[in-house]
Amino acid sequence: MNKTVLPKRQENQMHADLLIKNGKCLCVANDNVYDWVAVTGHKISGLGYREEYKRTFDRIHCTIDANGNTVLPGFYDSHFHLVQTGLDSLSLDLSEATSFDDIGDLIKEQSRLTPEQPIHAKGLYPYNLKEKCFPSRTVLDKFCNDVPVWVTSSDFHISALNTYGILYYKIPFTIGGIELDSKAMPTGIFKKQANVILRENILKNVSNAHRLEAIKGVLDDAVKHGITTIDTMEGGFLFCNKDAELIYDYKDAFPVDVNLYYQTSDILKVKELRLPRIGSNPFIDGTLGSRNAALNYPYIDDPDNIGELYFTQEELNEFLVECYKNRLQTSLHVIGGRAIELALKAHEHALNMTGNAGLRHRLEHVELVSSSQILRARELGLVFSMQPTYEYLWGGKGRMYEARIGEHYRESNPLREILDHGVVICGSSESDVTPIGPAMGIHSAVNHPVEEHRIERMEAIRMFTLNGAFAVFEEKKKGSLELGKLADMVILNKDIMKVPKEQIKDVEVATTIKSGHILYHTNELCLGVDDHD
Repeated sequence: MNKTVLPKRQENQMHADLLIKNGKCLCVANDNVYDWVAVTGHKISGLGYREEYKRTFDRIHCTIDANGNTVLPGFYDSHFHLVQTGLDSLSLDLSEATSFDDIGDLIKEQSRLTPEQPIHAKGLYPYNLKEKCFPSRTVLDKFCNDVPVWVTSSDFHISALNTYGILYYKIPFTIGGIELDSKAMPTGIFKKQANVILRENILKNVSNAHRLEAIKGVLDDAVKHGITTIDTMEGGFLFCNKDAELIYDYKDAFPVDVNLYYQTSDILKVKELRLPRIGSNPFIDGTLGSRNAALNYPYIDDPDNIGELYFTQEELNEFLVECYKNRLQTSLHVIGGRAIELALKAHEHALNMTGNAGLRHRLEHVELVSSSQILRARELGLVFSMQPTYEYLWGGKGRMYEARIGEHYRESNPLREILDHGVVICGSSESDVTPIGPAMGIHSAVNHPVEEHRIERMEAIRMFTLNGAFAVFEEKKKGSLELGKLADMVILNKDIMKVPKEQIKDVEVATTIKSGHILYHTNELCLGVDDHD
């Protein structure tokens, strides 16, 4: 039977700074569903049923009537690119383009709005285009030839420049990854190392003031989506170390908690910064969209290609052994089966060499993991950081996954099997690869296009709350509605457990609370002061 959770009764009754009443307050750590939750200071000071709060608190400063809607712990987004999302938010968005003509119309309009300014166009999904490929420099030249035009793929792994941009950014033609035409001239498409160098050359010249201004807008958006903690992957491969340094310097000034994963192989640098965790640099493999995720079979639409590994087994073994020795939690980007295998073998080797267990090392994405690999990951105590929204965007029949890997699309992101085998999954958006929004992630996990991979609503909610906290050793202070935990909470505008599952993505956040402070509140819910004396 559920019991009211209250602090010990004092001779003098307590006060509450905030009371959320008439809600479906989901503990998340267990099956308890409370009617109300009270906050005193920064922490949860009571949870219970009906109007029992009146017997416990002699004064309540502020109340919110949840009106029967769901109250949850504040959401975690466990894999985010905060600076890149910010910079991209100020760039030309090509995510809805369906043809070169669409791209051209958008670039021409941007050129009209910002004459004589370089154009950065982001978020291109080549699979969505009628032409099914990236635009070359000759295509881009038709749209704009008097300023640099830089077009980037949604996964950051491919760039394109117009002719002006090639001359402006001065990337040597001898670097691997520059695509050449039949006359040995650059097509303007940059992949692999050429793309990495191009991105670094451009991003390192962005001022910190511009970065901070961009981040502010992203954090405001995150708060509106109920996100109170972000694990952000910054610096290194495809990005810029200035991003990581900026987050390190300013993270305590942000309105939400930000955990930095510095994407570097420089263990000494991470130790000097006293960070408990490290990201990987470079990634272990690429992405399915760019056809460089390391598969165990050829790509259906590129039969001579099985993707790439960016580490040898020996290199990754050596790197992880040093991380284990220094008790640094690691985070490795792995998508294809060969990359996952490389990472598992390296973790098995490092654990055997050092005996240092319990560090909750993470594998990011893990899209094409096999049953045997899941079992080995469980034995190693690994956490999977996954992005269910990938399936909403690219999974299922007739979508990008099937175009790249054929019938193997039925094997992608097997959430049900992973949880059934006891591996913890923390959920994320990988913003801005997919849009910010835990509700969309929960929806995508519950409505996975492959039915046997679907999970239950509460399991999906835990991915973005308690499991997110667990992944960064914060489950004792955050991630669930329990007495004494930080008052990080969200109130939704519906009962997420009762809306039709096809409508979960439409559930919105009505209120976001961080450490007892209301950061965001709509007019949908009644906000009152001094509920009773």
